[in-house]
Formats: sequence, C-alpha cells, structure tokens
Amino acid sequence: MKRIKLDHAIEYLSPTLILSYFFIHNILLVLIGISFSLYLININFINRIIKSIYKKLVTKKDSLKVNVNDTETKTNPINDSSNKEDAKLTLVETIEELGFIPALKKNDESNAA
Repeated sequence: MKRIKLDHAIEYLSPTLILSYFFIHNILLVLIGISFSLYLININFINRIIKSIYKKLVTKKDSLKVNVNDTETKTNPINDSSNKEDAKLTLVETIEELGFIPALKKNDESNAA
C-alpha cells in the first residue's frame, strides 16, 4: 500500500520539479525530476534486474554452503598436471616453465625463440 502511494507521489512530483524551472530557475530540480521520471518509466525493468541479481546471489551463497559442507576438496587440474614429476611435459608447459622454446639438440646453446 505504501509503495503505491509513493509511486503516485513520485508521478506528481517529477513533472512538478521539471516545471519548477520556469519559476525557480534551478537546473538541479529539473535533473531530479528527470531522474524520477526515468525511474518510473523503467520501474519494471529495474525490478526484474534486481530480482535476477538477488537470485544469482542466493544461488551462489547456497552453492558455497554446499561446498563447505562437502568433504571433497576441489583441486586445480592445471596444478595437478604440473606437479606430477612422472608425466612428460608438453611443449606449452615447457615454454611456460623455461620461458623459451627448447632446441631438439641438448647441446645447442641458443635460447632464441
């Protein structure tokens, strides 16, 4: 009920503030009136955005609570593969670690890419 009364008050207040420029000559009141008008025009769109953000935050909090209660620990697959000393490194991992493209011959001393 209060929401409806507030919307009606803003509906009458916004044109009043805009028309007040002719009497008071204050541009700040006009800008406030325009912002109220834009709010009233887009109120459904704004409410949908707020609801979707709220839903995303609630689901994110729920998923965090589930993850905390789980006994499984999540590990980063990139770190797992690079920590394995038995596995042979790929060319990309070798370049990341060494900083250059290694030569085929081990005796070659040129490190140019």
